[in-house]
Order: sequence, then C-alpha cells, then structure tokens
Amino acid sequence: MAFITINKAHFFHNLDLLCAKAGGKTKLMAVLKDNAYGHDLRLMASLASQYGLSRAAVKNIEEAERIADLFEEVLVLVDHPTAKPLSASISLAAHSYEALQALPDGTSIHLSIDSGMHRNGIKEEQIDEALALIHAKKLRLRGVFTHFRSADELSSEFFWQRANFERAKKRIKALIEHYGLPKTAFHSCNSAALLRTDTIGDDDYARSGIAMYGYTTLDPLIATYDLKPVLALWAEKLSSRVLKKGERVGYGGIYEAKEDELISTYDIGYGDGFFRFDGFEPIAMADGSLTKGRMSMDSFCLGGDASKVCMFEDANPLARQFHTISYEIMTKLYPALKRVVI
Repeated sequence: MAFITINKAHFFHNLDLLCAKAGGKTKLMAVLKDNAYGHDLRLMASLASQYGLSRAAVKNIEEAERIADLFEEVLVLVDHPTAKPLSASISLAAHSYEALQALPDGTSIHLSIDSGMHRNGIKEEQIDEALALIHAKKLRLRGVFTHFRSADELSSEFFWQRANFERAKKRIKALIEHYGLPKTAFHSCNSAALLRTDTIGDDDYARSGIAMYGYTTLDPLIATYDLKPVLALWAEKLSSRVLKKGERVGYGGIYEAKEDELISTYDIGYGDGFFRFDGFEPIAMADGSLTKGRMSMDSFCLGGDASKVCMFEDANPLARQFHTISYEIMTKLYPALKRVVI
C-alpha cells in the first residue's frame, strides 16, 4: 500500500535552524495549516509539540480543535466569525472591521494589519476605530500580525512593509495602554522573512510554515540555508509484466515499447493527489527512473520490478516540471495515505 514517510530528524534539524534565527523555541509559531502542508496535521503537531514549540497556526476551526490539546495557543488563520464555543487555547484571526463586528463579545483574536499586501487586514487609518471596538466588545486581543507579500524576492518591498507594520505597532501599543488592555503579542515574519533577516526586532515571535518542512522560495542571492525536506512519497508494486516490442501501455496507449521490456504498475494515481501526467513527457522518480505512459486515477507504470519506489523526496523538481511550487505538490496529497515517521 502506498505511503508517505516523515523524517523526524530532518524536521527537528529545520526547527533548530529556524529557532536559532528567531531567538529560541518560544519565538517560533508552527504553521500547520492545510493538513500541515500535506504532511498530516496531528502527526506534525505532535512532533512540533515534542520539540518544544508552544504555538501553532492552522487554516480553520476544525483543524484547531484537532490539535488544541497540544499547544498553549492555536491561531485560526482562515475562517469566518463563529458563535460556536471554542477551547480556551483557540484564537481567531480578525481580517477586517466587519469581522470584529461579527465576532461574539469576549472572543480571543489576533488582529490582522494590512501593511501592503492588500489581501486581508485592517488598514492603518482604521486602527483607532478597530481598537475602540475591541475594547467595547471586550474582545481578547492576544495578538496583532501582518503578512509580507514579497519577503522571498530580491527587492526592497519587505523593508517597506516592515516599516509600515512598525508604524502600526506603535499606534496599537499606545491604544492598548490607553484602554488598559492586557499585553499583546506582535508577529510578522513568515519563513522567507525570518530567513532573510538578522532579527525579528521587538516582535514576540515569527510564524514559519514551508521552511519547517524543508523548503524555501527565498532568492538565493539573499541567502541560502541547509533545509532538509521532511516528506517522501512511496508507491508499492501492484503487478509486473513483459511488454513486448510494439505493445503500448495504459490509457491512450501513449507509451510504446521499442523492445521487449519488463514493466510494473504501482499504486499511486491522480486520485491520491499526485499531479496527473499525460505520458508525453515522462516523470522522473527520486532515483531518476522514468514513468511509462499516462497516469491513471489509482496507478502508473514504471520500468523494472522493484517492490516499491520513491516517487519524490524533494518536491522541487516536480514543481518545476508541473510549473508550480513545492507547496502545491505536497498539499494535494491524499490525507488518508499512510504516514510513517522515520
């Protein structure tokens, strides 16, 4: 049966590097959204907790509830306001003034600031009325954050956005003092921002997603790091046969044997979240062997008769071939595939 391996040593290696950059284990929030970038939410949350991280961020309330017992706080990044009772450790991101209005009184929140990405967040001119509403509704302001749009690119936009957030922080801190609100955590650095900077400044922590799993999109002219991919995808053999010269295999008969050859069918297909390939351009496995013909919903063909094959242990070559990014290669993987920690 097809399976995924999760390399614990690689994961901890990446966390060591990121925590050193951030200033310690208390300075890093593990981003575990979208099933931990395809790695398996509960499994990666358990490993992150075992390592010593106390904060996590997820996509929605359902994900938060699955791991709330493992962390001091779990931040829900992408979900709508709800009146549903939540665990004391769960906070909701508030991305607009309208979201603040819709939240029940007393909800734990992190206020999102639009520092220049213009995707989500309170604009600078809305800060005063937003803090007034937070005070009036007795919302529990546990954090204030922003997101950088170009931290991985060789440009000055990261510094421009960071300056915008620092200016917003100054105003928010003054209002927190004015209203007598409890101490609030500030956070802004994502993986790329953390890796390109020498310090997170007076932020309370950084949020790291893709770099924990062994990848970075940071321009190498800025910096390079020895990050180690955590996930590998394995397929197991279903059957073997000799394909005679001139015989064609799979849907459409795209691949034709030039001579008699041994081929095998393996138990991964596009139904398992692997990108469908049409057979005209072969896909290289981790060992360099090439696929034969078109991928089916539940299987594909490969030369030889190995009992199992590693389809990838580094998502970057596949991402380049499919004109996408490593994130998409991993997050598409079928959640029910067995995960094995090695």
